[in-house]
Amino acid sequence: MKYKPQTKEELKELIKDESIHLGDIDTTHITDMMELFRNSKRTDFSGIEKWNTSKVENMALMFEGATNFNQPLSSWDTSKVENMSCMFYNATNFNQPLDSWNTSNVENMIGMFKNATNFNQPLNSWDISKVEDIYSMFANATSFNQPLDSWNTINVENMSNMFQGAKSFNQDISSWSINEYCYTDFMFENCLISEENKPQA
Repeated sequence: MKYKPQTKEELKELIKDESIHLGDIDTTHITDMMELFRNSKRTDFSGIEKWNTSKVENMALMFEGATNFNQPLSSWDTSKVENMSCMFYNATNFNQPLDSWNTSNVENMIGMFKNATNFNQPLNSWDISKVEDIYSMFANATSFNQPLDSWNTINVENMSNMFQGAKSFNQDISSWSINEYCYTDFMFENCLISEENKPQA
C-alpha cells in the first residue's frame, strides 16, 4: 500500500485527490468513515472494495449524494459498525450486493437507502437485532422489492416512514414482531404493499 492514513482527516485529504487510486490506501487504522464520500463527484471508485474496514464503527452518510457510486462492497468487514444511518441516501446509482455484511452491532439504519432509487438487492440475511431506528430506511427507494421476513425487529423503536414512497415494495413482512412502543407513523405511505403483507402485530 502506498498510503497509510492514521486518521479520518488524513484519509479525507487523500480521497480528495482523484489521481490517487483508492486501492492504494491502507485504511487499517480508520475507525470513522462518516461522510467520507458525501456529495462526491468522483467517477472512479475502483479499489475501494479492498479497503480494510475491520475497525470502522461509523459509516453514517458515507456515500450520501455520491450519485456516481456503484462499486462492490461485499468483501467489507462491517462487524464493528454501529451507525449506518443515511449511508446510501441519494446514492441513486448504487445497486450492489450487501447480503454478506455482518450487521450484528448496528444500532442505527435511519434513511440508509432513502432515495437510492436503483437499489434492489437481497438483505434478508442481515442481523438487525440491535437496530433501534429504521426511520425512512427505504423511503423513495423506488426499485426495492426484496424479502425481509427473516428480520428480527423486536428492538426497533422507530419504523416511521420506513417504506414511504417505496412504490415497488410488496413483500410479506406480516411475521414481523413490533414492540408496543415502536413508532410506525406513515410507514407505508405511498407504498403499494397489500394489507395482508403488512405486520400484523
